[in-house]
Amino acid sequence: MTERVAMIGSGIIGRAFAICFSRGGYEVTLYDPKDGVADAAIPLMRETVADLEQNGLLNDRTTDDVMSRMVPVKTMEEAVEGAIHVQENAPEVLELKRELFTKLDKIAPKDAVLASSSSSIVTSKFTEELEGRHRCMIVHPTNPPYVVTILELVPAPWTDPEVTQKTRERLEAMGMSPITLHKEVTGFIMNRFQSPILQEAFRLVAMGVVSPEDVDKAMSEGISQRWSFIGPLEVGDLNAPNGFREYAEKYEAMNRNIAMEQRDLMPWAGPLLDYIDKSFRERVPMDQHKARQQWRDRRLMALAVHKKWANDNIK
Repeated sequence: MTERVAMIGSGIIGRAFAICFSRGGYEVTLYDPKDGVADAAIPLMRETVADLEQNGLLNDRTTDDVMSRMVPVKTMEEAVEGAIHVQENAPEVLELKRELFTKLDKIAPKDAVLASSSSSIVTSKFTEELEGRHRCMIVHPTNPPYVVTILELVPAPWTDPEVTQKTRERLEAMGMSPITLHKEVTGFIMNRFQSPILQEAFRLVAMGVVSPEDVDKAMSEGISQRWSFIGPLEVGDLNAPNGFREYAEKYEAMNRNIAMEQRDLMPWAGPLLDYIDKSFRERVPMDQHKARQQWRDRRLMALAVHKKWANDNIK
C-alpha cells in the first residue's frame, strides 16, 4: 500500500512540495481552506511535472504516474487520514500556525510527522503547548524544491531526534538534499545567506555604484557559477595554493574593512525601492512575470541535469 503525505495549503509551496513527494512515490492529498484551490492545483502542477519528465528529473517516473498520486480533498480531516507526514504551507502568521498545529495535533495520526514550511517562524513559537510537540519541526524549502532540492530541517528543542533523523532519511530517499540545524535561529540558513547579499545589493545601488541589472549579473554570471558546485568556504580553500588557512590570513583584513562599511542597514522602501522595482518592471512587465518564473524553473532543471551528469562523470 502506498504511503500518504498530506499538504495543508495548495499554493505555490504546497504544490511544489506535492510534486516532490509524489515524485518520491507517495500518495499526496491536497487541502486548501479556499474553495477550488486544491482542485485548481492539479492542472498547474501537470505542466511543471511534464517539464521535469522531459529533463529526466522524475526519478524514472512518468508525468501520468506522478499526477495520478495527487488527490485533492475537501477537508483537513480527509487530508491527514492515514498520513505519515503532514506538510503545512500556510502564510507566515504566527496565530494561524498555532491554530493549524493545534488542530493537526488532534486529527492527524499520532505517529505522523507534523512539519511546517515556515521560512521565518521557528517551531517552538507555535508548538510548545501541544501534546504531540515531539513530532513537530520545520521542513523549509528553497523555491522551487522540485529542482533546488535543499531542505532545512529545523527541530524545536523538544522535537524527538529520532523524528528529525527519520524525516531526513525519508527525504534523502526521495532524492532531496536535507540539512539539519542543531538549534533554532532566525531565518534558518538559506535566508541568513541571502539577507546580507540583498542588503549589499540595495547598498551598492543606493550608492550609485552599479545598476540593479548589473547587480544581478554580477551574481548570476559571477560568483554563483562556483556556488553551483561548492560552497563559500570551499571557494576560499581552493582559491589559495596552500588551502583555507592561507586564504583567511590573506583576505581577513579586506573582509573586515568591507564588513565595517556594511554595518548600517539599508531600508527596503522609499525612492530606492521605487527605482529597483521600476528597473524590474521595465525588464519583466507583470503580464510576463509568470512566464519568467517558468523560464527560471526550466533553466534550473537544465542546471540540475548538468550537475547530475557532472557528479556522475567528472571526478
